[in-house]
Amino acid sequence: MPLPQNPTPDRPESSAPAQPESSTSDQSEMTPPYGGGPSQAAAAGAAAAPPRRVRTLDLIKAKAEGRRWAMLTSYDQYTAALFEQAGVEALLVGDSAANNVYGHETTLPVTVDELIPLARAVSGATSRALIVADLPFGSYEISDEQAVATAVRFMKEAGVHAVKLEGGVAVASRIKAITTAGIPVMAHIGFTPQAEHNLGGYKVQGRGDAGDALLADARAVAEAGAFSVVMEMVPAGLAAQVTAEMTIPTVGIGAGADCDAQVLVWQDMAGLRTGKAPRFVKRYADLHSVLSDAVGRYVDEVKSGEFPEPERSFE
Repeated sequence: MPLPQNPTPDRPESSAPAQPESSTSDQSEMTPPYGGGPSQAAAAGAAAAPPRRVRTLDLIKAKAEGRRWAMLTSYDQYTAALFEQAGVEALLVGDSAANNVYGHETTLPVTVDELIPLARAVSGATSRALIVADLPFGSYEISDEQAVATAVRFMKEAGVHAVKLEGGVAVASRIKAITTAGIPVMAHIGFTPQAEHNLGGYKVQGRGDAGDALLADARAVAEAGAFSVVMEMVPAGLAAQVTAEMTIPTVGIGAGADCDAQVLVWQDMAGLRTGKAPRFVKRYADLHSVLSDAVGRYVDEVKSGEFPEPERSFE
């Protein structure tokens, strides 16, 4: 069974796509009997059912069936809607907003209060993709209780469907506490950007004898209840070993091609960010040049008086 798909664009409105099976074998997902938000209200007056959200169980089932899926970061309504329409199953409102939205050098300065509005925009602009929000540095390290409180804020105030936090064995109790509270957790091991100073900078993790520690981290987060685990800057062979052992999906970023899914920062993927990119980044477009050309032509036309033309003016 493929992951839930967007309705075909030219499908008549009265012809709804068939609802996919639930990821559980004995029961299909039903419309909540106690009301719903705007999508439910719209569906009540229309023949077509709203698209079904991708669930964490869908991603786990995809791994079991050997189907890969894609994840991208998103921090605003326009990219969120576009990426979802293009088939991205999961969107990450990452603490990478620190150095891709707010202009910081690292992810460390961004706060919960800065990320929640971005996450709210992404969740509000989508109807199908699973939305995951990062717990930023300083928002979960103190205690299990702090971690749960932060995760609850993202669920209630931003409308996300899961949270992500960095660390392995050291944060297993945090993952267990959050999942016990009913909140899905995506783990993140290998290179963890929030710990870059402790790790001595941006370095591949898990080489040589350190591979045993990374395996222990993967096992710990899975046992604690994480529904998936990101592996960043990990040797491809070790990532393949973790992927083969885990029943939960692995999400690679600089971890080779054997992971169950891949994630990139969208500004890297689309070529909006310039300069030297990490080795694991593939630029699928040159958005920086496209926007630079468009803005340059706009400026030229304003200065020359060519814009606005008569047809763009009012009498």
